[in-house]
Amino acid sequence: MSLAEQSGEQNTALASAKAHINDPAARDVALARFAAVVNSLEEVVDYETGALEKHENPDFNDINARKARGLRDLNLSMADVGRYFDDVVESKVEALLGGLQKKLERNSELLKMHLEAVTELSQMMQEAAREQETDGTYDPFTVNTGQHK
Repeated sequence: MSLAEQSGEQNTALASAKAHINDPAARDVALARFAAVVNSLEEVVDYETGALEKHENPDFNDINARKARGLRDLNLSMADVGRYFDDVVESKVEALLGGLQKKLERNSELLKMHLEAVTELSQMMQEAAREQETDGTYDPFTVNTGQHK
């Protein structure tokens, strides 16, 4: 392909991209998809937050998989919306992401508390196991040397 042909294809693609920018219907579709993706992510975060607030133990593998898919979809949708960025689109995107951010902040606080509680419980269990080993019924020295009490 010649340089002129490549340049022509690039100009066509550029013109096509510029045409999308001024296409209100396509912009509205992109914004609707973006809003749906953000809402889907919010549902996952709300579910996890609710479970943590009720001191339930949610399926973190499932939640993490859903979050990963949601983030992938958000990135794809953001790229699509980015073609139409103007003041109106920017304010709608900021509003949607602002709501998600607030939910993520609360979710993060609860996850941190949950992780701290799990860590504390694990440490308590380890300490209890160590104490049981040294309460006189089990002496590592006598077991290792073959002696009996």
